[in-house]
Amino acid sequence: MDITLNEMRTFNAVVRAGSFTQAAKILGVSQPAVTAQIRKLESRCEFPLLERFSKEVRPTGLGKQLNQLSCQYLDLDLAVSALLQPETRAENFRLKLATASPLIFMPLIAAFKKQYPNALVQVIAGTTHECRQLILDRDADIGLFPMPNLPSGLSRLAFHCHGLMAILPKDHRLACAESVTAVDLMDDPLIAYKDNSFTQEYVREVFSSGNLQPRFEMMMSTSEHVSNAVVQGLGIGFALTDDIRPDSRYALVPVAETDMDVTEHVVWLKHRSQQQGVREFVEMALVRRNIDQIA
Repeated sequence: MDITLNEMRTFNAVVRAGSFTQAAKILGVSQPAVTAQIRKLESRCEFPLLERFSKEVRPTGLGKQLNQLSCQYLDLDLAVSALLQPETRAENFRLKLATASPLIFMPLIAAFKKQYPNALVQVIAGTTHECRQLILDRDADIGLFPMPNLPSGLSRLAFHCHGLMAILPKDHRLACAESVTAVDLMDDPLIAYKDNSFTQEYVREVFSSGNLQPRFEMMMSTSEHVSNAVVQGLGIGFALTDDIRPDSRYALVPVAETDMDVTEHVVWLKHRSQQQGVREFVEMALVRRNIDQIA
């Protein structure tokens, strides 16, 4: 089967954009050119690759499998081009960052933008689960989040370590304590993050390790929302140490049961290691991490 790289580029663009028109804009070609490439590709297949709707296009089951597989070859194509034609590398590239820990990584992002002022950097905030999926789906180039387990096809660089803190009202009985335990907080109403957040999973592990059933009475989506709820007297919250700013309106007290710190990682697809922007960002992260460790 003689499928061309141009056909695969077009197909991946259609899947990513959700329409022939938007795919044409991404590729810088006409819509008829996109249609022609898709027709050539589908003529080689026994089953359809795309489902057409009135305003969008979606991949079929076979189309999803082909998209996932072929993206690896497109990543390889980019890496080969960067290696063999370094003179084509420009500083006005685009880089998408997906982060669950914006406070930790913002200084790194700022340093990167200072080094490459013409680069267009897009930052997407979300939970660790959401950011990891953006990387796997190739909707982001770099991920910035905790990742204890490394899925196949991903690379990571350990960047920063921190622990778990309880967010307590200033007048709480334990606000001046050196540390608290899960048992200490069992009688308090607790404020949770949404279930697919790393922090919430970590908090549940702390309580379950002591065979405790915590009383979560509210759920919030960000550490800022959690801390505001604590200030309003709605309960006790949790955050990783450097994911929350100190504030005179609440107390931050370390949670004692945590055996080890959480490690924040810079994450990227292995096949994109030589992609423009990815390589530069990882190199800068490595330098900044080493400087911070020395300091």
